[in-house]
Amino acid sequence: MAEGGEKTVAPPLYGRMMRAIRTGHSIGNTIRMLKLPLVFTEQELYFGAIAQFYLLTEALEEALERSKGTSDMVARVAALGLRCAPGYESDLEELGGAEWRERAQRSQTAATSSYCKILQEASDPVELTAAAFILYGALVVGGGKSTQAKVRKIFPNCAHELFDVSEDMKTLRADFKRTFTNIG
Repeated sequence: MAEGGEKTVAPPLYGRMMRAIRTGHSIGNTIRMLKLPLVFTEQELYFGAIAQFYLLTEALEEALERSKGTSDMVARVAALGLRCAPGYESDLEELGGAEWRERAQRSQTAATSSYCKILQEASDPVELTAAAFILYGALVVGGGKSTQAKVRKIFPNCAHELFDVSEDMKTLRADFKRTFTNIG
């Protein structure tokens, strides 16, 4: 309650989550801007980087599927209709050849392995929703066709389907924001 007995209303979940990641995201972006050119110097480094996101996204999507019908929160996230692992799979196969899956597993970092384990064991809708916000948000809010075009210039031998999240990114971004706003 606010002063005078007035009820205070917390900002919507989307805004709170964006605010919560702001500092870490700003620091991460600074580090990423130093490392990103290195990732783009060699196809193998790029493969390893997107393999981490693939492994996490695959674990998330399996957990969301397992948790269908268990909570309204998970149902709202699922209603967005996002399935991003197939885009990663396509790119990893183009970049890594027939052995891409084994190579992706071998490239898995300790941090990715640890977080995949958390997602594989997750049953808490809050945890799954937070993971969806981070992993899907990277593609929906921060990715899309403009990022895809930039990466194609660097690695033209790959379709970069991981960025094909939606034909209408503007609508998807609005739906994403509305979904997370309405959750809380």
